[in-house]
Amino acid sequence: MRTYLAPLGFDSRRVVRPVLSEGLDEEDRVVLLQPATGSERGEDAYEEVKDVLTQVVPDLELVSETLPYSDFVETTLYCIDLIQVAEAETIIILGGGARELLLPLTVATFASADYVDTILQVGDIDSSVRQIPKLTLRGSVSDAEAGLLADLNEFRLPLSISQIATELDRSKSTIARHVSSLESEGFVSTAKDGRSKAVSVSDSGRLFLKTWERSRLS
Repeated sequence: MRTYLAPLGFDSRRVVRPVLSEGLDEEDRVVLLQPATGSERGEDAYEEVKDVLTQVVPDLELVSETLPYSDFVETTLYCIDLIQVAEAETIIILGGGARELLLPLTVATFASADYVDTILQVGDIDSSVRQIPKLTLRGSVSDAEAGLLADLNEFRLPLSISQIATELDRSKSTIARHVSSLESEGFVSTAKDGRSKAVSVSDSGRLFLKTWERSRLS
């Protein structure tokens, strides 16, 4: 079972294409986000989505959620609630709709990354559907842990805990402890490599370093 959440504008294809690219089953649910003040074009787009998707799954559960849009924070909180109560596999479509809904949904998506399984983006330039990574844009790490992350970002990764300890002339226990903390924040990923654990810096870690390094210079 999957729950799709997507802002709906006037172009129904920005919902239909990503949904069909992932697949649609009888137990799936599609939630369309629309501004509280509707329009005739918005209603037409809803009917177009319904017509296409119900040809695939006749009894599809298609829901329209009307959101406030004049208060950015309130709209973001509303989106977070929708994400966190979604059932089973949750797929967010960042493709269309009014910016007053798309931007809060984007913020809510990355703020609720633990509740999201897949994020799809529909391109404005080539209309392609791409899966984009879930990014952790905040974290609580010590200066020592952030410093290790910065060192790792300079290495040719992946490296094992032992190799990192040797490169930095530090104890394996300290490196292992810091790596565990960084992994819990989503800033590094680890994978079994025989009897060792190979460490790599994640996309979230690279983004975190940008803001962390700049804050140290300011």
